[in-house]
Amino acid sequence: MVTLRSGTQYLTGWKEIANYLGKGVRTVQRLERDLGLPIHRPNRKSAGSVIAAKKELDDWVKASPTRVGSMLKHWPTEQTNKVGAQFLRIDSELALTFSTIALGERDEGRRKRTVKAARRAYDAIMRLRKKILLADAERNKLDANLQMLKNELQRLGQSF
Repeated sequence: MVTLRSGTQYLTGWKEIANYLGKGVRTVQRLERDLGLPIHRPNRKSAGSVIAAKKELDDWVKASPTRVGSMLKHWPTEQTNKVGAQFLRIDSELALTFSTIALGERDEGRRKRTVKAARRAYDAIMRLRKKILLADAERNKLDANLQMLKNELQRLGQSF
């Protein structure tokens, strides 16, 4: 353990972190990967040395999910689904591309198919975003994309 001048205490290495939490090293690594256990990498690489502040770990444990049977009772409020957020962002950008293509399409059949693809993507995103916890920045970017998409779809004759 390392204590800085500020009084912040850091645990160094997976073994020390795991011992502090009373878990195995692999369990702690899984907690970091799946549930956002606050681990820091000084060299900013995915592999290598790791450190963790005792206070951050304690706060995370207090806010961590509890299980009722095999179901999660609640999630930490800071925990976001980064993969889900990336999926929604990429899907919204693809839908925007489809709507832009449709706006410039002269062939009526192609235009209808492209509008249909963009509308399906919009509907899927709206349905999925209710189930995915997003950070503020992710939500703002997605909302901006969805508003642009909605505006373009309305110009293409879609009603909401």
